[in-house]
Amino acid sequence: MKVLLILFLYLTSPMAVAMTSAPATQDNAIDESYRGLPYNVPTTLIPPKGVKRISVGELKSRLIDKQKLVLIDVYGAIFREESLDFDGAWLVSTPHKSLPDSTWLPNVGKQELIAVVEDYYRFHLKELTSNDLSKPIVIFCVEDCWMGWNAAKRAREWGYTNVLWFREGIDAWKEKGWPLHDIEPINLPVND
Repeated sequence: MKVLLILFLYLTSPMAVAMTSAPATQDNAIDESYRGLPYNVPTTLIPPKGVKRISVGELKSRLIDKQKLVLIDVYGAIFREESLDFDGAWLVSTPHKSLPDSTWLPNVGKQELIAVVEDYYRFHLKELTSNDLSKPIVIFCVEDCWMGWNAAKRAREWGYTNVLWFREGIDAWKEKGWPLHDIEPINLPVND
């Protein structure tokens, strides 16, 4: 009897639910706080509340069908405050490859955003969606990265209603042998 009780408690725990491989939908999404360091660790399978998870196959099909998707890569880069006095460039030590037609907005998936990065993310979301809160936005990083999950959660909380979290990200795309392209991050706004 004790074993059955322990098994029942384990199977109904939030951790066990999060580890199931059932496809995550908006109906079974969990509402959690933003995740912090370390970002490059395995994520939950369940998207943030109000966000849908998209698979590599579904994303590829939607792109083949020429659906208008906003693709946002949130892979991290080094922020240097002094860059705001010059060109606003991120420090990127190695070339980064991403999905075709994606936009690289580094660090917008951190647990807490400094004001300049929050403004940068809000501005580019408005620009990339033409201020259409219902435009489909696919947010991703690499597979084991909480920045994609955080950035998707943040976009949804800001009122974007069609946010898709591509959990497997660049790694899944590369694994399929589909083309990646060199990408540069969009610079931060410079000080006046």
